[in-house]
Amino acid sequence: MAEPLHDFGPIDELKPEAIGVPGSRRFRLLVSQGRRTACFWMEKEQMGALADAVSELLTQVEGGQGIPDPVATGSFPEPYEIEVQTGRLALGFNEASDLFLLLLYDIDAESEAQENATEEEEAETTAANMRPTLRCEVTRSQLEKFYSDAAQVIQSGRPPKPSKNGHFHAN
Repeated sequence: MAEPLHDFGPIDELKPEAIGVPGSRRFRLLVSQGRRTACFWMEKEQMGALADAVSELLTQVEGGQGIPDPVATGSFPEPYEIEVQTGRLALGFNEASDLFLLLLYDIDAESEAQENATEEEEAETTAANMRPTLRCEVTRSQLEKFYSDAAQVIQSGRPPKPSKNGHFHAN
């Protein structure tokens, strides 16, 4: 994996939000670590897919308590160090730190890299080798809270589509 542009390490807080009225809401994921803050705008479907991936990862991995849970303040002071529209998202687990990994990518940087790919470089290969915009480490309880909060954020608008497996599928 390429080195991230920003590495927040273990974060203090992760918060999903929806701004606006149902039917025309904008979704974002706020991240804080000390005085550093980031805002990743995303589609409702991306928020739901991230929540689904978090749920699956939490059932597959036992760990995630590498550090005591930081005190969440609910404060995400502006201006944000990073504020971008989200492209790809990736989750994982860092056995060395016993924390979960969250990687977020800027959609504009991804699009530009794919457009500028030479013929020898496949656009997919270029995207796969891109540097994440943000890398951060998250505790199990922070991911559990994210999952719960994301469910509330998604369901506070128009009702989600029914799902056979109980996962979120945004309208």
